Amino acid sequence: MIAHSTLRHITANADPVRNMDSEGVHQMRVGLRRLRAAISLFDDILPRASTARIKTELRWLTGELAPAREIDVFLKESIQPIAEQNVPKRGFRAIRKKFSAQRMAAFRRARDAIDSARYRRLLIDATEWIESERPRGADDQTIAVYAAAVLDQRIKKARKQGKLLRDLDPGQRHKLRIRIKKIRYAIDFFGSLYRDRDQSEVARLSDRLKQIQSALGSLNDFMVHRELATQAALEAPPANRRAQAFAAGFIVGQEREAAQDLIEDASMALRRLRRLNVQPSK
Repeated sequence: MIAHSTLRHITANADPVRNMDSEGVHQMRVGLRRLRAAISLFDDILPRASTARIKTELRWLTGELAPAREIDVFLKESIQPIAEQNVPKRGFRAIRKKFSAQRMAAFRRARDAIDSARYRRLLIDATEWIESERPRGADDQTIAVYAAAVLDQRIKKARKQGKLLRDLDPGQRHKLRIRIKKIRYAIDFFGSLYRDRDQSEVARLSDRLKQIQSALGSLNDFMVHRELATQAALEAPPANRRAQAFAAGFIVGQEREAAQDLIEDASMALRRLRRLNVQPSK
């Protein structure tokens, strides 16, 4: 049921991606992340060989969509706002033109991936994998027991790593963000297993995870934006080099300042993260 839900999430956004719609690209990536998270959550019981093939293809499609999303967010959240700041207009126009062209190329890449034979094979293979493969070593467990153990273990690890957040490098923060995201998806997947009277506690945990994920996600976006802005400064044509480099540096400086607040927000939320005190019952 979980896998079919995620696959529907993916396929429902195929036409928006073909139409180069930014929300469609975002939602298809969410669907892909949800399916990859489900595979991770059930790693102990999934057949290894067939699952490895599906994971490889899911990573491929995720990679084909990633530049479109990253550059779209960079344009909307980092470049466009500086139009109202004390930045030379020539620099703003140059950097916007550069990344507008890159955005269009990235959206065409995403569209071509969805129109490819490889994507069609992925859908067929994923459906066959869901329907035909049987779990291994799970005959003596109910889903309630399995879900409780998975959530408890993953929250415990996230809390331990979260205590060191300020000391983590960007790569380690990225891994923590993925860990938090998988726990949040797990809460979504397993939420119906809990009694009605326990749903408020489940919802509180989901909200806390969302808060952490949002802060860590913004920090990760900042790192991507820093790389894009640095690239823009280094590759600027001679006619616009100084103006474009100034605009790029302005973006990096603004986001570096905002990053400190985000780290504080994430640290506070991680300190409040608690394992569920209720057990699934179904």
